[in-house]
Amino acid sequence: MTRSERLLALLDLLRQSRRPITAEAISERLQISVRTVYRDIRSLQSQGAHIEGEAGIGYQMQPGFWLPPLMFSEQEIEALVLGMRWLKRNTDPELANSASSCMAKVLDALPAEVVDQVHHNTLLVGSRQNTDPQASHELRQAIRTESVIEFDYQDAQGALTTRRVWPFAMGYFSEATVLVAWCETRNANRHFRVDRMQNLIITAERYPTSKRLLAKQWRVEEGIPESWPI
Repeated sequence: MTRSERLLALLDLLRQSRRPITAEAISERLQISVRTVYRDIRSLQSQGAHIEGEAGIGYQMQPGFWLPPLMFSEQEIEALVLGMRWLKRNTDPELANSASSCMAKVLDALPAEVVDQVHHNTLLVGSRQNTDPQASHELRQAIRTESVIEFDYQDAQGALTTRRVWPFAMGYFSEATVLVAWCETRNANRHFRVDRMQNLIITAERYPTSKRLLAKQWRVEEGIPESWPI
């Protein structure tokens, strides 16, 4: 667990706790030393976290730090709801569960009347018909770990070829999910529809460059802005 992951886990634990929780209990839950707990709490407090308490008694986070109420406008809430609903219906189970968890944290910080608006929001999304959740999940993992992958690919004309590629990006479109990768066979960047991939193998081999560099070179080729739109 990295330091940032540990701090987020500590924040989440404090947010969920209705009563003060001791450093010893936090230490046991997060599998870290008590000294690390004290150091992390001081670090979070210095960054503005409203954590109250002291050694021997326990710690509790006061409302307003995790996601302060009124932080979002009505239109921003609608954008969040629509985005999370799309993720839950059109991606793999891991991303869908993460979307649900993210939305639950947002709802925890919103006033009751706004939560009611969220639950009765009528902005709806449909599901795509040709998605492969398991393949999408495995490909996202390969991108994260910068792993070489192999698969058989059937193009639009029905021709079947075996590919060995370095995946670095994936696009979710209404008609298909598309993998972007450097293809060793073609010695160039290529786009592959996930629904046309067969016999996918995620190898234990890491490709000899970084996904950031591959993406930068691809953006130059495609005339895409240097930073990803958020």
